[in-house]
Amino acid sequence: MVKRTVGILSAISLASILAGCGTQTVSAAAHLKAAATVDSNTMVVTWSGNPQTVDPRKIYDGEDWNIGRALYVGLYSINHKGHLVPMIATSQPIISDHGLLYTIHLNPKAKWSNGQTVTAQDFVYALRTELSPKFESPDTYLWWMIQGASAYESGKSTTLGIKAIGSHTLQYTLSSPYSAFPYVLGVPASFPVNPSTIATVATKPVTDGPYVISQWKVGQDMVLSQNPYYFRHHKYPKHIEFDFNVNPSVGILRVEDGQADLVADGIPSANYEELRTNPSYSKDIVSGYQPAVVLLALNERVKPFNNLLVREAIQMAINKKHLVQLLNGRAQAAPGILPPSLPGFGANIPNPYPYNPTKAKKLLREAGYPHGFSVTLGLASEQTGSSEIETEVEADLKAIGVQVTAKPLPPEVAAQAKIPMMTYSWYMDYPDPADFVGGFLTSPAVVGGSNPAFLNDPTLDKMEDQAAAMPLGPKRTALYKKIDERAMKDAAYVPLFYPELTYFHSSRVHGFTYPAVYFPVIYSHLTLGQ
Repeated sequence: MVKRTVGILSAISLASILAGCGTQTVSAAAHLKAAATVDSNTMVVTWSGNPQTVDPRKIYDGEDWNIGRALYVGLYSINHKGHLVPMIATSQPIISDHGLLYTIHLNPKAKWSNGQTVTAQDFVYALRTELSPKFESPDTYLWWMIQGASAYESGKSTTLGIKAIGSHTLQYTLSSPYSAFPYVLGVPASFPVNPSTIATVATKPVTDGPYVISQWKVGQDMVLSQNPYYFRHHKYPKHIEFDFNVNPSVGILRVEDGQADLVADGIPSANYEELRTNPSYSKDIVSGYQPAVVLLALNERVKPFNNLLVREAIQMAINKKHLVQLLNGRAQAAPGILPPSLPGFGANIPNPYPYNPTKAKKLLREAGYPHGFSVTLGLASEQTGSSEIETEVEADLKAIGVQVTAKPLPPEVAAQAKIPMMTYSWYMDYPDPADFVGGFLTSPAVVGGSNPAFLNDPTLDKMEDQAAAMPLGPKRTALYKKIDERAMKDAAYVPLFYPELTYFHSSRVHGFTYPAVYFPVIYSHLTLGQ
């Protein structure tokens, strides 16, 4: 594998996943809109955050992915079942040259919102600018398998493994076989941009998807309207209004009062039991396990976590079943790193570190820490102390003599590299275990900054190279389970739980399906009714 510049440090950190568990209260009256009901043609969606960008070459956070998928389509989409569905592509890719060459034909009916035809050159332009050294996209890690990507991104070469053959045929050349590559062509970073209107791509872009931006008050709200040139049939709401900076609990109240249709952050723990036990909402709550894992990363380059016995002690000190209880049962205790909800998995590896604080203390004594030690926990959020989960982890570690001081994680990668222990989470870009293993368990991910535990195992790297090139199927899945077992023997990552995401929508929303990948709600599946 080649260098990856950025990994996914999910926008949903350990603390912010559980914001509803804290003690902070919010005045609902201060946030509720004055309107009694929403427009019958408009779907209103609340978010606690703000989009960082609508340029698909830089889309990264949860809000960005949701909005980006409403504005743009690419060659393929990943549906709610995790299947690859042709969009601008007319069919699945034609694979040749021993798995290195992907040829894709484009639908000539695909149009931009200004009426121009979407061409293969638009995809070439988008990828070349995205990987440009001066562009600083956070998504370049997704393209490590493209031939010449590393040298191109570093400015050492102008050669890149993508080319247009005429206006409606596109070819990608890989540096090594990667059987999950078609899935990469379904994430927002693979979407095209219109070169002739690039000056407005960050504010009012010309789009090729179901919607265009009709209004955007930065930091407040955004309204999308149907794209009249979209080449597929319109079944979805005529307008979508995204309201930003809305506390999820307030969003729940707005849905109950008919002033919103969806809380895109999901249901906070503080609201879950009340909603779950209300028979009026039985059809309006949608839950499921998106392949994701919430972890602690133990930095192997920093004492005392350069000692395997210490890392094993931390693994056995945390009561994961209790963590699940604190989440209203909306999680699974994690024995390994790869979630069982990954396609083809269905079950975890055996738990190598069952909860055993007595043995954890024994391991610390053997490691030379009979009285424990003090350590800093870096939080991938500024909500220090607001999470019951964080408090529980600190209490479990204190029980074996480890005194934890939690601090917000510094934004600089160099500063993060000195943090001995930090919260971490990984939400799947595309439905394949290679996105997890290559994403943050390999030594190239250390270079790219997405392996904060600094796990560096040459044998694991070779196993990943082999697995990534294998055809999809049971043998490949079995090898990834062995990779998971090997990573757990190193004990650099402490998997805490696999989160269940639970959504609440209004009764007039029909067709809502649980998303299969990192947060995107597929608005083209939805209709509004009574």
